[in-house]
Amino acid sequence: MGGLSTIPRQTGRERCPSPRRGRGAVEHRVTVDLTPQAVERVAARVVTLLQGHGTGQEPELLSAGELARRLRVERPWVYRHRELLGGLRIGTGPKAPWRFDYETAVEALRRHQATQQNGGGL
Repeated sequence: MGGLSTIPRQTGRERCPSPRRGRGAVEHRVTVDLTPQAVERVAARVVTLLQGHGTGQEPELLSAGELARRLRVERPWVYRHRELLGGLRIGTGPKAPWRFDYETAVEALRRHQATQQNGGGL
């Protein structure tokens, strides 16, 4: 019986398998620059992308519950101190949610703590 084979035949001129199989498969060669300068540029770009600062990206805004978990405080505490923490009201209605930037909140707490060392408290 002369059935179809599912295993592609290899010819002598194929050096490496192509990700594209079948008719029109073409061998592609890619030149990669692995000089220390090129690697350093890639590493610097990755750091910039991971930090998200200085790239024009908006800060990630957290809900009161998410901020409370990160600060290890109760959610009502976050609402009581929303002005101090730099809270932003999203919308104008009576139930408009509050959102917080973690970095802004932590920095505000540090500044407040520094001023409160001269007396007073939260």
